[in-house]
Amino acid sequence: MPTILPRYLKYFSIIVLVIAILSKYEVPSNSESTDRKTLMFTKVATIQQDRVHVYKVITNIDKYSSWYPNVARVEHIQLVPSRVHNHEGEKYQLITRVPLIGDVSSDLTIHTDDHPKRFVYSVDSWLLEMNSIELKESSSNVNSTRIEWTVYTKRRSILFQYLLLPFASFYKNQIVREALFSLLMQIRDL
Repeated sequence: MPTILPRYLKYFSIIVLVIAILSKYEVPSNSESTDRKTLMFTKVATIQQDRVHVYKVITNIDKYSSWYPNVARVEHIQLVPSRVHNHEGEKYQLITRVPLIGDVSSDLTIHTDDHPKRFVYSVDSWLLEMNSIELKESSSNVNSTRIEWTVYTKRRSILFQYLLLPFASFYKNQIVREALFSLLMQIRDL
């Protein structure tokens, strides 16, 4: 005698199958570009400090938890040899507090350390994010620095691009806005 499954299980299976297909297939990228990142947003702020000082505060990953929201602590995983003057290739363990979930661990890798102009790092979280922080001297004031913080995601699935990206961009935008505010306050108080 064949077993008859409940009717809702059939529909539930179809929904799971569609979600699996949408999460597997990627949005086609631009054919002339080898870069497979999607821009999430760019935030800009100006602070009345010189660029070198601002750069030192931003690139001090050990103090990251003092100005970046929800970061509980940062631990070193891999340091670069002491003969290297920048931090490119260094890896850190970023421990983030997520409400209702608790502490979540993700890897932070420094990709570009162009002192004192540009700092690029990636975080291996659910967003697969790439952060680019550019520091530009203000043309109107010598001791003024313009901070341009751009966040990209490497997630290319159709499910993420069309359904989750707007919510993820909003969430990350609020986090970076709060981080910039905390950073500006911390630099101003130093």
